[in-house]
Amino acid sequence: MSKNKIAKWAELAAFPNVVQHSTGYLQATDHHLKGKWKRDMFANENPLVIELGCGKGEYTTGLSFMFPEKNFIGVDIKGARMWRGARTALEQKLDNAAFQILIRDQRIPENGSPARGSLTNTGSS
Repeated sequence: MSKNKIAKWAELAAFPNVVQHSTGYLQATDHHLKGKWKRDMFANENPLVIELGCGKGEYTTGLSFMFPEKNFIGVDIKGARMWRGARTALEQKLDNAAFQILIRDQRIPENGSPARGSLTNTGSS
């Protein structure tokens, strides 16, 4: 991982508009924002719009600027990429834009080396 990506991940951890959790954590627990995004993240009751696979967050931030009466959540698994949108939302004071990073859990075999592309088994098929 490049130094730039490491720096972006560290910065994302401090952004108030970014939530990061592993998929295993989300499956095993009640997320603290579950059913409370409007109240606890946005401090309003405006409708939520979710963008799955938001990448750099251009649409999330662009739509949040165009439609201040709605709340937007960009979701992706690439945090370093999402950094741009999260930072833009903070710089432009877009209080109706937030980002959720889903960190994929990998199954670690006994030899300690993760299998490429493998995800944690959730026990359901």
